[in-house]
Amino acid sequence: MIRLSSRLSAVFDQVSAARKELGPGRVIDVGSDHGLLAVACLENGIANRVICTEIHEEPSKHSAEALREAGFEERSQVFVTDGLNGIMLEKGDIIVIAGMGGLNIIDIVTDCIESEPQQTLKEVRFVIQAQKSVNLVRKFFAERGFIFDDESVCTDRDFFYNIMRMSYGSVPYELGAYKECYGVLLPGKASSGDDLIRSYFDHLDEVFSIRSRSDRTIRAALEERKRYEDQ
Repeated sequence: MIRLSSRLSAVFDQVSAARKELGPGRVIDVGSDHGLLAVACLENGIANRVICTEIHEEPSKHSAEALREAGFEERSQVFVTDGLNGIMLEKGDIIVIAGMGGLNIIDIVTDCIESEPQQTLKEVRFVIQAQKSVNLVRKFFAERGFIFDDESVCTDRDFFYNIMRMSYGSVPYELGAYKECYGVLLPGKASSGDDLIRSYFDHLDEVFSIRSRSDRTIRAALEERKRYEDQ
């Protein structure tokens, strides 16, 4: 059995939860991180097929090799492409975009939304883990009408990572500064006693206290968080 890092294990957990909602289908791993998540999904019955995409050829070879060594060559495809370009979505697909910058994720999902019918988008799920610009990613998905089905936090090598599971609802809405910066569902989990998320928020407080000097949205988020905590 493949062994996943703490970060990829947290991503895998969200993929597993999405599969329970959707029923059988594929997992499409964009920027496939040596194919480890794809192998784990096939080993555990989370996908009937997997597609891995890489923008460069060399990483795609690593993913293809991992799938071949695990005996899944017949149930997998690896493409050298930018994001989801050339990949037609199907009902039941779970699209994973993890381990890359938030602005790259926004570009990939924007292209996907513009090329896929709304009905298809409503029949798939997105699992997102951005390395940076997480607040911009949340804002983007809300403005594009996505529903936040779940959010989680993990630590890996002393870094915090936020994982989001989303479905397409097509009706745009605004989150506000606090939810953009601290999470849509995470504040409720923190209030319910989740110590890991509380630690994550303490970390964000430190980071945002510096960034707030030049970022109006982050400054507003800190002010709203203080009001929320004082209630």
